[in-house]
Amino acid sequence: MKKFISIISSAAIAAGMVSAINVNAADTAEGPSVYFKVSDEGVGVETLKYGTIFVNTKANGSYGAAFPCAVYLKDDSKKAGQVFVKWSTNNKNLKLSGLTGPVELYGSTPFKGFGAEDMNLNTFDELNVMAVNYSKISSEKPMELNGETTDAYPLACFDAKFADGAEGGSYALQVYSEGAYFSGVVERNGDGTFKEYDPADYSKPLLINASDRNLGDINNDGKWDSVDVSGIMKEYTKVSSGQDGIFDGNQRAAADINGDGMIDAVDASNLLAYYAYISGNKGNSSLNDFVKNRK
Repeated sequence: MKKFISIISSAAIAAGMVSAINVNAADTAEGPSVYFKVSDEGVGVETLKYGTIFVNTKANGSYGAAFPCAVYLKDDSKKAGQVFVKWSTNNKNLKLSGLTGPVELYGSTPFKGFGAEDMNLNTFDELNVMAVNYSKISSEKPMELNGETTDAYPLACFDAKFADGAEGGSYALQVYSEGAYFSGVVERNGDGTFKEYDPADYSKPLLINASDRNLGDINNDGKWDSVDVSGIMKEYTKVSSGQDGIFDGNQRAAADINGDGMIDAVDASNLLAYYAYISGNKGNSSLNDFVKNRK
């Protein structure tokens, strides 16, 4: 094990201990943004330390079960008078279905005057696109909020599921704003003036890593050990030196242990520390919980 500690320490220093990024963070300095949340209560679905969702596609039957999702609007100005939001995935092998309003699951909508019967929801199956619309025909003022912020409640709820035969790797939920299927938020000042934004300009996708194995189990032998640590270091060394990686999509998804969108010495260090933790019978935390709580 000392050998692996030495390798990882040297690689981490050489990499400058790359700072992790939150792949689902949105910059709202200039305009309203949209973000997504995925329920991690299902078997094989986990929210990683930096926001990426990890899905073990074989944990709940072939290619897993559908997992619940929700879409939110973040508008710090609180001036939204009309909201048209459409979203999709970057790969149709991650299929969207079951679009509903948020009332049944969350008890309310972001804006007053929109009950379950008032929701304007649409699914465009051929595009794998979903849409929600909050607007008043005579709206000249901002819509009133049901909570303290526009994301106190989701705009809508839906399910996502990997199609049979879907390849392992990274997928994304993202705002859709192409052609006639545009997204837009109209902010109204209450004095007749308004400004329109495309939330796609200010929103970042939510990454969903799909693998046919457990998080960190690179060689899929049902264990977390030095072989998995070594595999991550080999992949990191090749990619960081400009060479093609050796991992397939399932391995890459399982190797991004902290969910920062990279496979690097930090992932290897986390896995090595977890290997020592379980080898010493120090507890029964999952790899994901261990990494989240590690300083």
